[in-house]
Amino acid sequence: MSDKKRLIKSVLTGAACGLLTSVIVLCVFAAVMMKIGLIDAEVLDCINAAFLGLGAVAGGFTAAKINKGAGLIAGPATGAVMLLAVIAVSGVQNKAEFSTVFLIKLLAALLGGALGGILAVRTIRN
Repeated sequence: MSDKKRLIKSVLTGAACGLLTSVIVLCVFAAVMMKIGLIDAEVLDCINAAFLGLGAVAGGFTAAKINKGAGLIAGPATGAVMLLAVIAVSGVQNKAEFSTVFLIKLLAALLGGALGGILAVRTIRN
């Protein structure tokens, strides 16, 4: 398999893994919120961005492991694909807004993916 095909496959698989991780963590958080009570919408947006970043770490790690390297390419690419998926879902619900929360999500996805890619490459070499 060529390097480009392997990179694309690893990024898409990593993005799926990252989104699944984000959904699982959000479901656990929703269960905890049901017990505690309501939370402010602005705080909830930041928490969602943090969980997107956490999912991007998992996705970037997975993508770099599948790709067997190139963590700084596969990781942020995975985060970007995850962010595009979130934007697509938000656009379907007519909630697509470009604001500071979007910039926070962008940074969380890209930096989280890069961190996951770096961690994966470090574990591959050790």
